[in-house]
Amino acid sequence: MRYILILIGAILVAPGYGQSLLTLSDAINNTIVQNPSIQIQQLEVTRTANNVFKANAGGAPLIRAVAGGSYISNYADVRLRTFQAEPAFINISESGVETINTNLGIQAEYVLLDGGRRNSRLQVLKELSNVESARQEVLINQTVLAVSALYFEIAKLQNQASFILESIRNGEARLAKTKDRKQFGQANNLDILRLQTAINQDESMLNDILLVKGNLIRDLNFLMGSPLENEFIVQTESETTDLPELSTIYKSIEANNPELRLSRMGVQVSQSELQLSETDNRPVIAAFGQAGYNYQSNDVQQLARIHAAGVSVGINATYTLFDGGIRKNQTANSRIEVEKALANQQLLTTNLFNQALKEQSTYLLLQSQLQREEANRNTFEMAYSKAQDLFMAGKASNLDLRDAELALQQAQLRIDDLNADLQKTYWRIILLMGGI
Repeated sequence: MRYILILIGAILVAPGYGQSLLTLSDAINNTIVQNPSIQIQQLEVTRTANNVFKANAGGAPLIRAVAGGSYISNYADVRLRTFQAEPAFINISESGVETINTNLGIQAEYVLLDGGRRNSRLQVLKELSNVESARQEVLINQTVLAVSALYFEIAKLQNQASFILESIRNGEARLAKTKDRKQFGQANNLDILRLQTAINQDESMLNDILLVKGNLIRDLNFLMGSPLENEFIVQTESETTDLPELSTIYKSIEANNPELRLSRMGVQVSQSELQLSETDNRPVIAAFGQAGYNYQSNDVQQLARIHAAGVSVGINATYTLFDGGIRKNQTANSRIEVEKALANQQLLTTNLFNQALKEQSTYLLLQSQLQREEANRNTFEMAYSKAQDLFMAGKASNLDLRDAELALQQAQLRIDDLNADLQKTYWRIILLMGGI
């Protein structure tokens, strides 16, 4: 495969301009590793992966250590029935009555039966984790697409700057020759003025291109997570690759496109949440147990002090008989979410197919244009060769030779631009197919 390395070192006049070579592969690798947005999304992937375990879904026993105590000092007025005729009651009034309670123990609880809630919750957690991973793939795909577009735009500007620089150099050489010819009466001031004007126009155009190119380099550095002031030269391929058949593209989109895979996962999450909402009307049976120690003292009760230590176990069951229609509405809304997710998936599939069809049409059109431009270049090469012969024979001026050379350069520049556009379109299709 033939590579065209665009070198414009002579125009790198800005202080500190580096000349490192950047390939598209390097740009993509740097982006995947260093892009700030991708790194942030990786944290979200890790967070949701950490949520996927039984305890979060309620599948693990709950064990607590409990301790408490209280002290009360107050005024007590107690009236006790004696069940005797005399006295029928005994009255006790006392201030500074003290009551002390302390307890220490361990409590355990475990759900024996919950109608499938915890399994459904765990499934939802797993699918949410998968969704974040799919979102990361989508983000990588979108970022790589932006990187490739910037990369090839920089390559086009790099080509343009190279051709304009060559035109300036040739123009300066012609200007010097024309000034020499003027001394022998073979040129006039108008010829010199026209050549100088052309050079000035080229220099102005070169400055504009370098400004735009510098801004695009800053944007590409940002996406790659590199220092914004980094400077580089990009390398592009001049050869194009044939695309697969449209049916093959569609199949690859259905199987590998990360946005479509994310949409399918959204459907799965909606279906799992619907299943979870349908379990809310099922009974819950839980076992519990407690082991500990309790102490109580009271100044006025007949039982003045008690120490207790031991174990208690039991089972409780709950079932919601009526909730005002909350569960019914939640289930209905969950079904609506499933329908929405399915509709969005179908809409996204159609949109991706539409994008692929348009990109394929653009690719075929660019290939046709490239063939015509290559034929035009051959014509301009012959015209330039003839202009050189006429110039050497004194039958053409420097300006005539310059016009022929510019026409040839513009044809080559158009070919290079079409090659870059072909590569951009090719990458868009590859990314639609989930090539990354």
